[in-house]
Amino acid sequence: MDAARPRYADTTVCPDCRSALPTAPLRCPTCDLPLQGPLATQLLSTLRAADDLLVQLRASTPTAVTRAAPGPASYLDPDLPPMPAAHPAAARRGLAGASVPKILLGLGAACLLVAAVIFLAVAWTWLGVGGRTAVLVVLTVATGAGGLALARRGLRVAGEALVAVALGLVVLDVIGADNAGWFGTLAVEELVRLVGLALLVPALALSVPRRRLVTPQLVAPTGVAMVLGSVDWSRLAIGAVDIGGVVSVLVLAGLVAAGRRLEATVLAWVSGVLAAVVWAGSGLWALAEASEHPGWSALWREGHGWELVAASLLALLLWGVGWAEPVVRQGAAAFVAGATTYAVVLPWLDGSATDAGLVFIGVVVVWAAVSSLTPPRWYAVPRVPLAAGALACAVTSLYLVGVSAVAVATLGGPYTASADVDIVPLQVEPHPLLLLGSVGALVVAASLALPTRLPLVRLGAGALTVAGVATLGLYPAPLWTVLGALAVVAAGLLVVALPGTHASSAPAAAGAALAGVLLVVAALPSAVLTAVALSAVVLGLGATLVRGHFPLALESAGLGLPLALGGLLWSAAETAGLDPAVRAVPIMVVVGLLALVLARPEVEAAAAVTGLVAALAAIPAATDVSVSLAVHLTVAGALVTTGSLLHPDRRMLAWPGGLLLAAATWVRLADLGVEAPEAYTLPSALALVLVGIYRIRSAQDAATMPTLAPGLVLATVPSLLWVLAEPVTPRAVILGLGCLVLLLAGVQLRWHAPVVVGAVVGGLVVLRELTPYALQTPQWVLIGLAGAVLIASGVTWESRMRDLRHAAAYLGRLR
Repeated sequence: MDAARPRYADTTVCPDCRSALPTAPLRCPTCDLPLQGPLATQLLSTLRAADDLLVQLRASTPTAVTRAAPGPASYLDPDLPPMPAAHPAAARRGLAGASVPKILLGLGAACLLVAAVIFLAVAWTWLGVGGRTAVLVVLTVATGAGGLALARRGLRVAGEALVAVALGLVVLDVIGADNAGWFGTLAVEELVRLVGLALLVPALALSVPRRRLVTPQLVAPTGVAMVLGSVDWSRLAIGAVDIGGVVSVLVLAGLVAAGRRLEATVLAWVSGVLAAVVWAGSGLWALAEASEHPGWSALWREGHGWELVAASLLALLLWGVGWAEPVVRQGAAAFVAGATTYAVVLPWLDGSATDAGLVFIGVVVVWAAVSSLTPPRWYAVPRVPLAAGALACAVTSLYLVGVSAVAVATLGGPYTASADVDIVPLQVEPHPLLLLGSVGALVVAASLALPTRLPLVRLGAGALTVAGVATLGLYPAPLWTVLGALAVVAAGLLVVALPGTHASSAPAAAGAALAGVLLVVAALPSAVLTAVALSAVVLGLGATLVRGHFPLALESAGLGLPLALGGLLWSAAETAGLDPAVRAVPIMVVVGLLALVLARPEVEAAAAVTGLVAALAAIPAATDVSVSLAVHLTVAGALVTTGSLLHPDRRMLAWPGGLLLAAATWVRLADLGVEAPEAYTLPSALALVLVGIYRIRSAQDAATMPTLAPGLVLATVPSLLWVLAEPVTPRAVILGLGCLVLLLAGVQLRWHAPVVVGAVVGGLVVLRELTPYALQTPQWVLIGLAGAVLIASGVTWESRMRDLRHAAAYLGRLR
């Protein structure tokens, strides 16, 4: 290809879409790109420079170059050969090239400043006033001018270093002049102020857009801070109002504006950060000052509150910020509204807790009304003080609810009070009616300030109802009034939740459940009230099981009904004065029958827990603990076994039911002093064998080992252990005959389990019976038997070897 032919600056094609152009076009006919004007001329000159670079690169490229994959620039000219593949960059080691001048210039600037200090210390004594002035001025001007000159030529780091030296010399100039007595006798604060001004002026002069040096942009806020920090603001105070913070923030804000005007980003940001720090510090100081003097006279006449108002108004300076302007403006206005509200209501907060609560209610109501009238673009402004007041109201409400709960909970232990027991309220502040007022204010605020799509009517009604019930606990009212209110709340929520068929009824169902639990817990001091409360709970749970449709509600009701029913029966027994030792059996029967009728997993589990708790409470109170334990085990086993018989899908319950019945028998046998194992094992073994036989008869392909072996092992092994310990006993004879019967029956019926159990257990019995006589056998008999066995083994071995040789010879003769 012709290396001199232009590719990028070709005026016959469009530089964007590469389509053909007519003569002297104004725009590209294809992509409508403007081709006349300053920007187009600048683009053409840039493309011509690209052509020159391309020619130079082609001239320096070797002839044998591996063609690389087409790159992003291939759309400019399809005939343009791709650039050669770049060599992988070597791993960089050591310092970067750009870091070396920074280090050198930094050290050089430090050396110059140190040299200047030494010069001032040594030469100041023998130079005259003119010489000293000339030296300082020349050094300062020279370094400053040199820094600016280097910055203009693109040597930014060198320029920064020399400008830093120049500004440092300014500080030394002022300090040296003060030591020479040029400014008279200056205090330290005055000298600091003079140094700050001396730094501020040249720093601002050097922070112009064309130079964009960073060092003066950092020094200018430092100079302002030195000036402001050296002022004794207490002398300028207006009464009790300290204007130092306000003035400092305003000055720094002006410096931010100057930085933005000069396009000095570093100056603007550093000044803004300093202004924010000063504003936060002065605001906290003003807040503490106002809180320490909350009276009307101290706040507004003496002026302790005006500083807080002024500090909050400074937030409006953020209105000039360009980024995120709507958000910033709303935040600034909201802060002003919140701080002003606090300053206005602060005198009332110094009174009693009731007065403070009324103030919170007023704040919530007022700002809720304002928020309902505020346009959307100022949405957050009234809601910030509203949120603060709502938080205070919520804290007050929770505190009074907690006080009410403590008053009800401290009436006494379970079943220790009568049915007409009265609540003993705690003597605390604020006033009890403030609970209803705070909750009402929160409801009003929610209805006016929150989105209307929320279920505010139900939530508000529920909150007011809870507040009303809790308010009863703050007065010396009878306990039954609180319980009645809780029962009404639970019933109302249940009526709302029962027709629901989906998750929308879940909140009402959860509220009804919580109200029911609180009803029972609050009624515990009185047995009569507890029985009445549990009766209401049982009715509600039963209605849920009958009329409910929501699956979770049904499962919860099934789980709670046996527990509530058991508690009801125990409370009724306590009211009737029934002996605790006999209370558990009726409870177990009732909840067991409930589980048999409903046959739901959650009902059965809750019934089991209820029966267990009742039994654990009743058995220790019995006169004869073993008899009581056996009775409760028998009742439990009978109920569990009945459930396995009535419901085919509960057949597995037969095993724990049988175990419970067996345990009841074992307890009675142990109580009677029976030690023979057969009395404990044979009934259960017989039951297992009968179940196994039934299984074999009903299923012809059922194996006998898994069906009969458990029962047969339980019937024989415990007796075998006794026989092994005492071999010559009637038990051994009976066990041996039993094993013989099992063996013969198994052979006759061709059942595997009886044959195996009878043979193994019977063989062990026979060997144990033979052991005493084997020990008395003469030694020559044992030796003779051993020899006979060895000879028989040798003869058998030799015979088998001979047969093997004959077979090998026969195979060898085969063709």
